[in-house]
Amino acid sequence: MTQKIQATDVTQEEAQNAIFFERADDFIKLANDFCRPAKGETPNPAERRAQVSAAMLFSAARFNSWVAANNFKDGNEMREAKEQVISYLMQQFHMMLEDNFDEYCDQFENYLRFRKNEDFHTHKHDH
Repeated sequence: MTQKIQATDVTQEEAQNAIFFERADDFIKLANDFCRPAKGETPNPAERRAQVSAAMLFSAARFNSWVAANNFKDGNEMREAKEQVISYLMQQFHMMLEDNFDEYCDQFENYLRFRKNEDFHTHKHDH
């Protein structure tokens, strides 16, 4: 039996975590949409995923540089903090990547069960 959660039962931290994961899910949905081939396009899933991944990494780097820039009075002050800012962002990314990588290792068969269908669709015109 599930228990209904009242809004007053949710802490501010839990609400912020929920927003964080909703936003992350929205970015992932958008990335998944970019991975779908356009109508009439011959699918190449691996190449498409690599392109989307590279674009996401670039976008994250660009956006995080902008976020960091908003904390400084000028470019010189920002430049002086470069190592500290990059170290922090790399540490955060490393922890997030490690957590997600481990989860995918543990859930490999469950998360990648679609590949059989993808292989079928990718090679169905090879006959």
